[in-house]
Amino acid sequence: MTTQDAMNTFVKDTGGWVASQLEACTRCGICADACHFYTATGNPEYAPVWKVELLRRAYEQQFTFSGKIKLALGIDKKITDADLNHWSDLNYQACTVCNKCSIACPMGIDLGSLLAGVRSGLAAGGFVPEDLAKAVQLQLDEGSPLGMTDEVWEDRLEWVEDDWEVDIPIDVEGADTLVIFSSIEVMKFPTNIAAIAQILNAAGENWTVSSTAREVVNFGFYEGSEEHTKQFLKTLLDGAKELGVKRIVVTECGHAYDALRWHAAHMLPEANNFEITHITGVLGELVGAGRLNLKPGFYDELDAGTITFHDACKIQRKGGHIKEPREILNLLAPESFKEMTPNQEQAICCGGGGGVIAIKDADPIRFKSFELKIDQVNKVGAKTVAMSCSNCRLQYVDGVGHFDLDWKVTGLSQMVADALIEEE
Repeated sequence: MTTQDAMNTFVKDTGGWVASQLEACTRCGICADACHFYTATGNPEYAPVWKVELLRRAYEQQFTFSGKIKLALGIDKKITDADLNHWSDLNYQACTVCNKCSIACPMGIDLGSLLAGVRSGLAAGGFVPEDLAKAVQLQLDEGSPLGMTDEVWEDRLEWVEDDWEVDIPIDVEGADTLVIFSSIEVMKFPTNIAAIAQILNAAGENWTVSSTAREVVNFGFYEGSEEHTKQFLKTLLDGAKELGVKRIVVTECGHAYDALRWHAAHMLPEANNFEITHITGVLGELVGAGRLNLKPGFYDELDAGTITFHDACKIQRKGGHIKEPREILNLLAPESFKEMTPNQEQAICCGGGGGVIAIKDADPIRFKSFELKIDQVNKVGAKTVAMSCSNCRLQYVDGVGHFDLDWKVTGLSQMVADALIEEE
């Protein structure tokens, strides 16, 4: 893999839509203030418009008269290994592909897709950060970037069943719903597995997990490799097909939901054979239909202080699952639940998504970005922060440890499960 491979990918992917987006950009810089990395540091290179500069240069040099003239006159220079290494740092370490910049753009440019395009070129050229590349290889070799092999997965599920006394149906053919967890949950937050199982069982759902489609995280998607993204998606869809399910539920992972809910439909037509949703949507449906026996005001009675909710970029902003968490929290904690500002579509990213949390060299910038969240939570006076994405949750847990914060970090599913009233 070489610089030429990266350039070939940039050129191949620069169709009419990308060209129109690049031509429409006035380079006004308004997108900068929407980027949490820019806001936290003031570094102009973290502005989204600059992060797509590599793609713009490749497009201009290959397809525009002015770009070719600039190149001939030495006003612009050919893209080099040094350029690709530099933009690799910008696009992998200081971008979560949260796409808030697209909302801010006055021209309506889909900057998130352009930034993903830059990653595609970098991946094709072999300019992926070492930590992220190793995680991709682990998923290729073992089926999981966190080393969750078949044996580890089986052991963890058996442990959860025994310790939490919950039934987890495995490989049930003809089940209505296939639930696919992330290795972050299985390895870092096993209580999430038990919580979701308790909820689905209490609601009488006909569900299962799959021994083959057992990892919903897609590190090929983080990397920007279409080949790897499709390979990991196909594993999930094949597992769903084998079991004959109608619906696939992505648990608490934002980028996995983005990959499976929207991108899979374009990459693999068989994705359209299933209803694909997120556990947040399922929780909203179950609570709204009265299928869960929950104790109203459960968290107010605990008197544990103010609770706030972190909106995940791919679940709330892109996925639209904004009402459900609020309806649930207003039921369970009507007095304790308070909103951070800004929130919902305008929420600030946690700073660890898009594979950033997997890159050790990105630690300083992701913790600097997390200071924005500290300010938000402290202003509302919250002692508990809930969310529906385990990658966000891991970023919060890391942030709490790094800054020695007195917060409790939890998942929405966990909050619902804890508030269930046991049937006598």
